[in-house]
Amino acid sequence: MAFPEDGFAGPLDARTSAGITWPAVNVPASRLDTLGMDAINVGTNGSVPAVEQARTVLESTPAYSAAGPPSTIGDLIRRDNSGNNAYQQLSNVVILVSLPIAGCTLAAAIAAGLADRKRPFSLLRLTGARLATLRRVVALESAVPLLAVAAVAIGTGFAAAAEYASVAQHYRMVAPGAAYYLITAGGILVSLGIIAATFPLLKRITGPEVARNE
Repeated sequence: MAFPEDGFAGPLDARTSAGITWPAVNVPASRLDTLGMDAINVGTNGSVPAVEQARTVLESTPAYSAAGPPSTIGDLIRRDNSGNNAYQQLSNVVILVSLPIAGCTLAAAIAAGLADRKRPFSLLRLTGARLATLRRVVALESAVPLLAVAAVAIGTGFAAAAEYASVAQHYRMVAPGAAYYLITAGGILVSLGIIAATFPLLKRITGPEVARNE
């Protein structure tokens, strides 16, 4: 028999070997002793006694030299899923930690920008510019770059995830679940809320007293 071309390193989408075609190999029996052992594959009926009996036989066989104990396809699937779940949890932690840091950075940048331009803004108010107009200026110059960077980041994330899933994991790329969209939308809304939270500061630091000559 010949092992499938990608072996069990490829996608594991079944818990039994039923449906796997094992093609014959054109190797004379006289050459078998010269070939190295890659794996020993045992077909069972899937029952627990049969699987455990196969494990016991393999572990006591001198030819079995694998580093770990014998594993079923189900064992390999569970290990593969466990690794994927760990990566998913790590991604969630990174997202949840990054959002507060990004929010604080955004708030500090907006506040610093307002402090640097408090005198020009005060002069604009004295010349008749409405406070609502200045708020729109701050909102546009903060929100537009924010949304542009968010769009680029989302696209880059999808591209990286698609490449990792198809090349490294041999999985077909699928759309993320509702949690992804909720976290992303929530992060953008929180960022816009931080921008809006600076509007009272704009009113306080752009009064007539700031525009007077010193």
